[in-house]
Amino acid sequence: MNKLTKLLIVLIAATGSLFAFAPQSHANDAMKEMADRGIINGYADGTYGAGDPVTRQQFAAFISRALDLPEGDFPFTDVSTNSALGEEVGKVYAAGIMQGLSEQRFAPDAQITREQVVMTLEKVVEYSGMEIEAERMEFTDQDQMTSHVLKAIFNIAQYEIVAGFPDGSFQPKLNATRGHAATFIARFLEAKEAADDRYAVASVENDKLTVQRERYETYAAAAAVFESDASAEALVKGGEIFRIKNGIVYGDATHTTVVNGKTVSEVTTVYSGTEFARSQQMTYIEPGREMLYLDATEDYVKVQVGGTIGYVKQNEVELVPESLVTGDDYYVKSVSGELFHRQYNHASNKPETAYPIGPAPADMKTGVKYDSLDGVHFEAQDGSSKITHYPYFQYQSVRTTTNYTGDELDRYIVERLNELNNAEQALAQSKLVGMGEFFIEMQDKHNINALFLLAAAMHESSYGTSSKAQKLNNLYGIEVYDNQTEKGKVYATPQESIEDFADTYMNRSYADTHSIGFYKGAAPGNKTTGINVMYASDPAWGSKVAGHMYRADKALGQKDINEHQLGLSNTPSTNVRAMAGTDQILLYEFGRTEVGIDNAFGYPVVILDEQIGSNGELWYQVISDLKAEDDDYNGIGWIQANLIDKINKIK
Repeated sequence: MNKLTKLLIVLIAATGSLFAFAPQSHANDAMKEMADRGIINGYADGTYGAGDPVTRQQFAAFISRALDLPEGDFPFTDVSTNSALGEEVGKVYAAGIMQGLSEQRFAPDAQITREQVVMTLEKVVEYSGMEIEAERMEFTDQDQMTSHVLKAIFNIAQYEIVAGFPDGSFQPKLNATRGHAATFIARFLEAKEAADDRYAVASVENDKLTVQRERYETYAAAAAVFESDASAEALVKGGEIFRIKNGIVYGDATHTTVVNGKTVSEVTTVYSGTEFARSQQMTYIEPGREMLYLDATEDYVKVQVGGTIGYVKQNEVELVPESLVTGDDYYVKSVSGELFHRQYNHASNKPETAYPIGPAPADMKTGVKYDSLDGVHFEAQDGSSKITHYPYFQYQSVRTTTNYTGDELDRYIVERLNELNNAEQALAQSKLVGMGEFFIEMQDKHNINALFLLAAAMHESSYGTSSKAQKLNNLYGIEVYDNQTEKGKVYATPQESIEDFADTYMNRSYADTHSIGFYKGAAPGNKTTGINVMYASDPAWGSKVAGHMYRADKALGQKDINEHQLGLSNTPSTNVRAMAGTDQILLYEFGRTEVGIDNAFGYPVVILDEQIGSNGELWYQVISDLKAEDDDYNGIGWIQANLIDKINKIK
């Protein structure tokens, strides 16, 4: 769930040190905001006197107005009972927030010091019912502070209301100014309103999300205002965003679990329904990855992931209004005609290195950024064009065979390692060197494409140099889960890892039609179709593996790309038969009832031939996804042609 502070939800600009070293413009902004809220009064000439000293009774008045305190009496003989400030002193005293310097002396005109400020703010936080969890801070002059002052600082530190100076000191005896007072009261109010467990609406002003003061007891009441207010961009509660009008959703890095005493990030699961039943799980996604926001309630968020529309739990995601999105995923066509994808991690607010997927479509413009939620349907960010393009290796079945020999794969492995920054070390350490012939052997034995096996290993093990590859002979991240990255399956040799991935994980699971729950199509794919749906939390896993296949194929002579006619089923629960005809033996069924938006992401197939079936309709002969021990028809099946859409042009 999105914490408001992460989006710079503010009532004022309050950055920098609490005192003295904050820019004067920030103090003036704080003064103006507090004046607008009736907490601090400006001067007759329109100025705020941010640099002027603030007295104890003035600070008492600021606190009283900020908290809207009830009437109260005081015992002090040096405070006038007839003055407006005297009434405010009575309110803060009765509330237990400020005390006198003695039983009868308040010293109303004495300037308030930094240590008196933090002692008061601790009482303010307590009075407001805000949770106090001490957070230790270190200062070079803390030996000049009493234990009570240090305790007050520690108790309010979590709300970032106070801070020290750049030199590491706190200077407890230094007098505060009106600008300082405005700044830390504004910070307190920001923290208080973020902690308010009622609903509110917020708008974006100056690239910051500003929460309106009105609060609502129910989600429905807040939603009605949110929908009718054109300026509202978020519906919030307790420091968390529950609804936006437009924008993105991403997996929350603070959604964690504890494994072996270590706190780790959890993935976000996408469901087909809002009951969030296990049977409704569609796919899952790692923290920071972009999903399109569609709608939300207080319990769930409706999103698009790849070509899939589904639902995620509110507490597993963060919502960002469109005007506050700081970065995005995009695709570009390079000058060499290749399609590159650059991902953006919204949890860390950092772009990632772009990688090639394959040849870009001819009608894509060089240098123009394109958006795509599924890696197939591209729209130019300048609005000039929309393009549909299925990258070949991303949708080629892993049940195909490569045209390359083991020697050629070995040659490419060495060439690729030589291109790395640490080439000499990589060549000496990589567990992939010399594995070319074994990849071919696994292809022949388990009916899984050798170039795919190599590409997946390169991606998962950093070309055979990762710590898991070096220490565990684990080339595929087997049993290295998102919430247990320090673990992994141990293999005696790299060959054992390759065969385990080829047979156990691909042949008998993700590429096996009888593997209920894992089989979503026997191609790398995306988050709607193919191996990527359930194998990896990274939504770009399929395109990254395809990119490794493309680079290898390009380096070795382009023998594989567009060799086969590829297609995708366009209808839920499509039947694959032994011969061409609806009266023929049923081999298996494409079980997914969800084939993506506009039926664009059914099951990947490789079309080998076509003929008129016994029912008078055209049928396609396709490579079967059955594993060998279940196949009695020489690795082929038949599907009625109108149930398949062709997605590429063969050589």
